[in-house]
Amino acid sequence: MSAQMHLSLNLAEYGRHSGAWRHPESDLSRIPNLDAYLHAVRQAERGLFDQVFIADNPVHEYGRTSATGTRIDPLEVAAALTAVTDRIGIIATLSTSYNEPFDVARRAASVDAVSGGRLGVNYVASTGDAVARNFDRAAQLPHDERYERSHEFLEVVTKLWAAAPTAGSRGETVVHHGRHFQVEGCLDVHRPVLRRPVIVQAGSSPEGRDLAARWADAIYAGGSTLDRAREYYDDIKFRAAGYGRDPDSIKIMLGIAPFLGRTAEEAEALRRTLDAYHAEGADVVGHLSRLLEYDLSRHDPAGPLPFELLPQVRSASVSQATLFTRMAREEGLTIAEVAHRSYVGGLANMQFVVTGTAVQVADTMQEWFEAGACDGYSLVAPILPRTIDDFVDAVVPELQRRGLHRTRYTASTLAGHFGLDELDPRITTEVAA
Repeated sequence: MSAQMHLSLNLAEYGRHSGAWRHPESDLSRIPNLDAYLHAVRQAERGLFDQVFIADNPVHEYGRTSATGTRIDPLEVAAALTAVTDRIGIIATLSTSYNEPFDVARRAASVDAVSGGRLGVNYVASTGDAVARNFDRAAQLPHDERYERSHEFLEVVTKLWAAAPTAGSRGETVVHHGRHFQVEGCLDVHRPVLRRPVIVQAGSSPEGRDLAARWADAIYAGGSTLDRAREYYDDIKFRAAGYGRDPDSIKIMLGIAPFLGRTAEEAEALRRTLDAYHAEGADVVGHLSRLLEYDLSRHDPAGPLPFELLPQVRSASVSQATLFTRMAREEGLTIAEVAHRSYVGGLANMQFVVTGTAVQVADTMQEWFEAGACDGYSLVAPILPRTIDDFVDAVVPELQRRGLHRTRYTASTLAGHFGLDELDPRITTEVAA
C-alpha cells in the first residue's frame, strides 16, 4: 500500500447527492454551469488531489430527463479544465459499447497532448436496452459479448497509441482484425506524453473486476463495510498479479461521501437536509423494484428482501442491484430500509458514507486506508462547492499533519502522481501461466 493517500474528486455541478440541487446554496440559473466545474477542479488542485473524475452515461435513468440531469461530453470538459489548471489529472468517461477505438484513441491522444500528460480515460461497458436504442440497436449486447468487446476495444486503442508518431518517427500502421473491430491505420496525433493516457475503470461484478485488473492503472471501488472493501482490494490485486502485472502499480480509490460540519451535529443536519429534499414524495420501494427488476410491492416492507425470488438483472442497474442486494443480506435490512438506502442520496448513498467534523472524517479515512481497504479515496461530494471547499480547507491539512497526504506536487503528469514514471504502451492481453 502507498505511504500516502491518493485523492480524486467526482465532479458535478451541484454535488453527487441527488437532493443537492434543491439546497438554497445551489445556483440553478445556468445549466450547464461550467464555472461550477472550474471552481471545483481549482479547489481540488489547491488541495493537491491526484485527479478529478467526470462521469457519464449515454442515457438518462429510466428515460426521464430534467434540467439537473443534463451533461456535457467528458472529453470536451476535460480539455477545458486542463486549460485552467497546471498539475491535476482529469478523468473522462467513455463507453466501450458504443464508440469506435480509432476515434477514441485519436480524441484522447489530442487531449493528452494539450494537457501535458494529465488525461485519464474511464472505460465503461455500458448496459441497458435503452442505451442500445440510442445507437440504432434494438437491445444491448449479451453480457459475455459486452465484456469481450471491452477487452478488444482496449487492446485496439492501446495498440494505436503505442504505434502513434513521435517527433522522431512517422508512426506505424496498426492492423487489427478481431471479432468486434476491423482496424488498419495509424494515428495522425503524436503518441501520448507517457505512451498512453492513464486507464481508469470501476468494476464490481466478476467480469468487471477482471476487466479492471487486466487494464486499469486506477480503479474506482465501492465498499459499504471495511471487510467488503478489503475483500475487493485483495481480489483486484490478486487478479492483476495473474496478468503478470505489479499489483502495487494499480491504485484502488474507494468511493467516499463525506458529510462535513464544524460539529458532528452540523454534519448530520446537512445529511438529513439533503436526504429530506430527495425523499420528498418518492416511491422508494418502486425505485428498488425497478433496480432489481422485481415487483416488491407484493411483500411486507418491514420484512426482508425475497432473495430467492430475485431475477438476474440485465439492465443498466446491474451494479446497483448487486450492491444493494448485498447490503440487505449482510446488514439484515428490511425492504423499506434498503429501498430508502437505494434511493435517498442517489450516487452518494452507493458509497462509503462518513459524517462528522474534519478530524472525524480524517480518522475514518486513516483507519480504512491503514487497514488495507484502498490506496486512496474518490470523493463523491454530496454538495458542491461546499464539500470540496470544506474538505480542502479542513480535512486536507489534517491528513497532511498525519503524513497521509502530499504537501506539494512532485510530478506534472497524472501517472506521475501515481508514482509511475512511464506507462506500458500496451498491457499484455495474455493471462500469466
